[in-house]
Amino acid sequence: MEVIAARTAETAPVLLEMPEPSPPTAGQVLCETLQLGVCGTDREILETGTPHVPDGDDFLALGHECLGRIVEVGAEVEGFQAGDLVVPVVRRNLETPEVQGDERLKQRIARPDLMPWGTYTERGIVDEHGFSQPHWLDRPEYLFQVPEEIADVAVLTEPVTVTEKGINEAELIQSARFGLPAWEEQAPRVLVTGMGPIGFAGVLGCVARGWPVTMFGRDAEDTFRVELARELGAEYVSANTINWEPRNLEEVGYDLVLECTGSDNVMMSAARSMRSCGIMVWLGSSRLPQAASHNVGVWMRDGLLSNHICLGSVNAAPRDFSRALEYLLQLQREKGDTLARMITKRLEPAESLWHYQNREPQGIKTVLMYGT
Repeated sequence: MEVIAARTAETAPVLLEMPEPSPPTAGQVLCETLQLGVCGTDREILETGTPHVPDGDDFLALGHECLGRIVEVGAEVEGFQAGDLVVPVVRRNLETPEVQGDERLKQRIARPDLMPWGTYTERGIVDEHGFSQPHWLDRPEYLFQVPEEIADVAVLTEPVTVTEKGINEAELIQSARFGLPAWEEQAPRVLVTGMGPIGFAGVLGCVARGWPVTMFGRDAEDTFRVELARELGAEYVSANTINWEPRNLEEVGYDLVLECTGSDNVMMSAARSMRSCGIMVWLGSSRLPQAASHNVGVWMRDGLLSNHICLGSVNAAPRDFSRALEYLLQLQREKGDTLARMITKRLEPAESLWHYQNREPQGIKTVLMYGT
């Protein structure tokens, strides 16, 4: 079977042959890929030329945003059957002796998204082949069932889980600070920086909750992505018009900033627009960050005086997958046509290589269609 791969010491994606998986053994299921999202993480893996390849291989099969279907169920598997639509979890714990002997890490086993480097794999990203494989083996504990009603947009589940984790963690922190459910009586004002897939996923999470959300970007007012953000229910503010330091900050500032650009300039600017006790969640980054010069002392002073919290967030917990599927189902019913427009291109895997190194102007999510 043919896979899309990143090869060691190369920066261009390649099509390679891998053997078909064996039939599932006890506790396993055999799945087929139906749809696969192209992600900025895939491009960054290729750009570095140093993919984290599985032991014994010199390449990594890419793909972690997947909608699949179960083809065959092994013995002792309960709750799943052939024909079920599923989305797979990306990160999986390594049951190493070091982890088992560390009580601190043992407490995190149920939350692989919180495990430190070296104690997990990530399919299609770290040390385990991804879902550009047309067929793959997995275990049911790493799969979430997908309602047929959202089959056309369920490939968006994984990117939505990324922002869901950030929002959920921010809610937990705010609840702990104030001793009551965060933002329940009064919705937070939210700023999402960036107009890529993660930025739009952040908008979806806010809209589904009924929170007012503003999207920041560099697009002109009459472009497709701005139109889509507004149709989803967000306000839009451009780099040409935003005032990062309003005088009435406590009135018009933001309680929650979802920083999705990975730009240190945008991050430092957005920090100045946060109300007191605001939280910023870092959801974007670069594997090859560039040196920068900023007055970090001002940021530290303002953050200290305003009781700000900055939160790094990566991957997702099981609760975030459940919530993402719940919200996609809700938004499919409320804004189905608009939601579907987030997928800006669908194409076959063999036609996809250009998209692993390039972004289309005004594109949001490119999805590969298998078996069509």
